[in-house]
Amino acid sequence: MIRPLWIEVSLKQLSRNLEAIRKRLKPNVKVIATIKQSAYGHGLIPVARELSLRGIDFFGVGSIEEAIALREDGFAGSIIVLSAVLDKYADFFVRYKVIPSVVDIKFISKLNKEASKINKVMPVHIKIDTGMGRLGFTYRRANFLVKQLKGFKNIKIEGVYTHFPVADSDPDFTNCQIGNFNKFIKELGKVGIIPEFRHCANSIGLINYTHAHFNMVRPGLILYGVKPDPAVRFNVKPVLSLKSKVIFVKKVEKNTSIGYGRTFFSKRSGCIATVAAGYADGYPWALSNRSRVIINGSFFRIAGRVCMDHIMVEVGGRKKVFAGDDVILIGKHKNLKITAEDLARLSGTIPYEIISRLSLKIPRIYKS
Repeated sequence: MIRPLWIEVSLKQLSRNLEAIRKRLKPNVKVIATIKQSAYGHGLIPVARELSLRGIDFFGVGSIEEAIALREDGFAGSIIVLSAVLDKYADFFVRYKVIPSVVDIKFISKLNKEASKINKVMPVHIKIDTGMGRLGFTYRRANFLVKQLKGFKNIKIEGVYTHFPVADSDPDFTNCQIGNFNKFIKELGKVGIIPEFRHCANSIGLINYTHAHFNMVRPGLILYGVKPDPAVRFNVKPVLSLKSKVIFVKKVEKNTSIGYGRTFFSKRSGCIATVAAGYADGYPWALSNRSRVIINGSFFRIAGRVCMDHIMVEVGGRKKVFAGDDVILIGKHKNLKITAEDLARLSGTIPYEIISRLSLKIPRIYKS
């Protein structure tokens, strides 16, 4: 690791967060661990291995490529792709024994055809759109849909699910979704289709809507100790830390401009430290002149704009900070901490984006 930038992932804390989630659930409720987009930037395979050891029921991934990676690593359990896939790739689900999210009849038809070639019945989870407006059959077309589903002999409707867009802000709409989801399940029952699994609750849904747990939930962000809503009180802690090092320190005089656009001028003589992290690594440009880092047990503010590969930090007197000193961009030191939620607030985005956009080229160090 010549360029001093790395991510530390606490597998122990990941397991603790999973345990906290399980304590929130009734014994019969299964868990889909959402590990899409490289486990929200934490690393697909190491996270999956740890959660497998903890007896996770299902893995939810974002693409067939992630599902194949899990299979090639030796995972033999259930995997569901939580997105639509073009029907021309249906054979990959059969070949790698992966559960698709089904959002159109054309895909089901192609999957049924591929499964029939090897006399296999494929489990699927039907995605119902109750208000997200992104993927899935509209619940209002339930009668039309279930009549067609009965015609596919090599398809087993193992699960049915929906997704919440405003579980953090609009309980009336969310409860309406839950009600419509229940109505759809009843429609399935009228024609003899009784899915084994029913799931609605993402992280915030799991916390705020216990009546939406059904018999399966899909925690994502809270698995990694990041809260989807600052007001949420839930006993999880961050799994990920982002760290770098000071690579250069120089003395500057009062009124010296720092960085692109000359947006920062030193108010007094002192020192500027350059740190090996930038927006190409996923550290947001929007944090320019706004965020801070932790060096040697103290907070220091970013001076100037975030660069592609560097940030500059005003550190005062030279004797306080030296080249080679550790820098915490996300993480904690004793009673000081910087969270993904902090960076999201300062950069005008959501914590999901902060952690999932961290470059995959940054080395991950996994700690048990």
